[in-house]
Amino acid sequence: MPFCGERRESFVSTRELAAWTECHAVWVGLFVLAFLSGLPHVVAVLPAAISFSGLILRFRNRWTPCNRFGIANAITLFRLCGILMLFCITVPGAAWVGEVAIVLFMLDALDGWAARRWELVSEFGEYFDKEVDAFFLLVLCVLIYSDQRFGAWVLVPGLLRYFFVGYLKATRPLRIKEQRTARGRLVYFLVMVSMISAFMVDEDFYRPLVAVGSLLLCLSFADAVRCVQRGIDIQQESE
Repeated sequence: MPFCGERRESFVSTRELAAWTECHAVWVGLFVLAFLSGLPHVVAVLPAAISFSGLILRFRNRWTPCNRFGIANAITLFRLCGILMLFCITVPGAAWVGEVAIVLFMLDALDGWAARRWELVSEFGEYFDKEVDAFFLLVLCVLIYSDQRFGAWVLVPGLLRYFFVGYLKATRPLRIKEQRTARGRLVYFLVMVSMISAFMVDEDFYRPLVAVGSLLLCLSFADAVRCVQRGIDIQQESE
């Protein structure tokens, strides 16, 4: 029996969520621009916070199969609030950033488990979790850059997700939802570990880790673009 009670059929569609991600990518871009312009962190992060709030409010009562927000989405929301607070209160060189990032990263596995355990798996929850993961990576990249540990190129891994969303918008493939693969999850795990290591280990160790992790992520997204393009080519040939 589902933890959330009676199941209903008012689901959020993939197309609705994909349309939101396109707008979200713009809001996140504003966040990065606000940060680069030197605005206080608490002000710079507002566009991203507004965008996530819009996601939750826009699809209210359609979050899960029983229309409740659910414990899995609540865990994801808790992670998001932690990420926003981490960005707002972090000062250059803060030693505790790595420890907090580890806790938030570990919670990523908990929301998926809770969704399966209590039959709360939903399209909304998948997109919410995916976008919070992407934003977490971007925040870590931004904090690393603000600490002057690397040049501006370190922002690229955090922005790849949003570049990919723009690519999907421009090409309009039949399959508007990218596939989450075991290889992709492994790459994300390695990239997150490498970024978190920048706050916890010596420079001689974290520099090669961040470089290799960033390269793996770029290759992963290049492969995703290749798969999408191959699908578009097959579609055009069939027409």
